[in-house]
Amino acid sequence: MTNVLLTPQGPPLSVDDTRDPRVAAAPGPAVLFANSAASGEIGQGSAPETSQARSALATGSNRPLAYREAGADWHELGYEAADHWKGLSPELRQRLIADRTAQLNREEYSVTTSGASASMITSNWTYTGSPRKYRVAGELRELAEVLAEITGD
Repeated sequence: MTNVLLTPQGPPLSVDDTRDPRVAAAPGPAVLFANSAASGEIGQGSAPETSQARSALATGSNRPLAYREAGADWHELGYEAADHWKGLSPELRQRLIADRTAQLNREEYSVTTSGASASMITSNWTYTGSPRKYRVAGELRELAEVLAEITGD
């Protein structure tokens, strides 16, 4: 399976897995995505607009596998955080990358968590108020922070 390495240092790169020397050498910030069929052309080194390719990859339907903050080790995302990120619409992903404190209403949260009860809070979400407003937390927030650094948002 081919994955895509996203860094601010260059265009998205096709890599095999976390053992790929280019993944190990990426200093961070960096994100490793599973390459989806819809974005197969990304990661081939042919994207003319590097920041545009990064943004498309970050907000597309790709499943994040791991991220690395600058100066830190690689962190593999748990299945729940990866599922929730993949469940976000591209518009909502972009909104969260632009503003990690952006709030979601109950309906957005329910869609993102595949119909899970709006009262179910995980380590990736927090809520306040009535009616409830949700925000990303934990791994999802850290992923959004790293993607913001990479895409320049």
